[in-house]
This record gives sequence, C-alpha cells and structure tokens, in this order.
Amino acid sequence: MLIFKHLIKSEKFLFFVGGIAAAAIVPKVVKSRKAREFGVKGLATGMRIQRQAQETFYNMKEEATDICVDASIKAAQESGGNAVEKSGME
Repeated sequence: MLIFKHLIKSEKFLFFVGGIAAAAIVPKVVKSRKAREFGVKGLATGMRIQRQAQETFYNMKEEATDICVDASIKAAQESGGNAVEKSGME
C-alpha cells in the first residue's frame, strides 16, 4: 500500500499511466463520426480562410499597382517628361 501511495505522488508515473490511457482511447475517438465531422469542418474553415486571404492579397496588389501607375502618371504630367515609360508601368 505504501508503494502505491508513493507511485500516485510520482509525476512521471502519472504521465506514464496517462500515456497508456491515451494510447487506448485516442484511436477510438479519432475513428468516431463526430471526430471526423469536426476534422472536416476544421479543414473546410481553414480552406475558406486561405481563399479569403488570397483574395485580399490579390485586391491589395491590384490597388498598389493602380496607386503606382497613378503616381507615375502624375509625376510625368508634373515634370512634362515621360516618367510612365521609364518606370515600365504601362
């Protein structure tokens, strides 16, 4: 009985027992229908977020290009030169 009390107080022993319990339970949980549904929903959410991030990046890139072209045109008009051709932004 004294050894059992000592083992329960041992953190390493409790981790060992927890690992054995997890090894027995996790495969059953992973194969369950709810776990699959949760995984599929999580993956779908991740894909949606990625698509939205790509769209946002594309829009930002387009806006930055427009601003750059506008700035080049304005600089060309102010200097009377041909700044647009020199910048390669046509």
